[in-house]
Amino acid sequence: MSETALNASADIMTVAVIGAGTLGAQIAAMTAASGRDVLLFDVVDGAAVASIDRLRAMLEPVVAGGNLDWDLDAVLNRIEPVATLARAVADAHLVIEAVRENLATKRALFAEIDAINSHPLLATNSSSIPSSKLADVVSDPGKLVNLHFFSAFWSRACVELMGCGQTTGETMATMAAFGQSLGLFTAVVRGESKGFIVNRIWRAVKRESLAVVDQGHADPEDVDRLWAFFWGIDYGPFGMMDHVGLDVIADIEDSYIAVSHDPTDVPSPALHALVDAGHLGEKTGSGFYEYPNPPFRKPGWPRSSKRSLDEPD
Repeated sequence: MSETALNASADIMTVAVIGAGTLGAQIAAMTAASGRDVLLFDVVDGAAVASIDRLRAMLEPVVAGGNLDWDLDAVLNRIEPVATLARAVADAHLVIEAVRENLATKRALFAEIDAINSHPLLATNSSSIPSSKLADVVSDPGKLVNLHFFSAFWSRACVELMGCGQTTGETMATMAAFGQSLGLFTAVVRGESKGFIVNRIWRAVKRESLAVVDQGHADPEDVDRLWAFFWGIDYGPFGMMDHVGLDVIADIEDSYIAVSHDPTDVPSPALHALVDAGHLGEKTGSGFYEYPNPPFRKPGWPRSSKRSLDEPD
């Protein structure tokens, strides 16, 4: 990492995060913990303010458990919820977008940001849309990147960085240094890869897991139980999808079929049925599982039988 890039990253002292959902709020917290001032905006009235309370409830047990060495009050005090996009981006050195996974929404947002302030570095947290799809709506695509964070950053301390095809080497180096300054392993994607690295591989797992269920070969818990047992982990693909948010998963899957027109990319009926019914996963209390006590959080899972898991504790 060059001294120039490190110095440029250190000059990023005011960061605007646009989108105060689960991941946007976590990005704001990571950035604030690095000593930077964060302006947090969401188009939904009150969402940015409410996200501070959600962050506190989420992070207090993480800090108490020793997984984050933070002064949580100090971190949260560095995050300022703001009421307008203009207030968020007017003086920002870096703007990170974390809104829903919809290309038209993101394009309109980046055009609006650019009209307010064309000077900051720009990053989209999109999990599937390459920043090249946004390059023509900003004045200087040399400052535009994908910066893909992961939820539960205290256990997944990594970020993927990808240019838009016109991103300068200076911007890439500065953003790599920024990711490292947050304490994250920063993986630089070479060229353009839809889904980057992790989500490109994860999509294959997700797609085939949904197909197994849609075709009646297993139910979600069967899949998760076998997957968790095989890999020696605590959850499976359906538990992970519930954690991410089924609406987010559906948006991502829809984005693939819109580009490929491949029949094998047609989104899962089971997934869309849950989303249409408002069952979006952990954040709504139900998805492929019921929360807050899904089977995979009960003692003995995945070895214990379904019968024992269904019995009262």
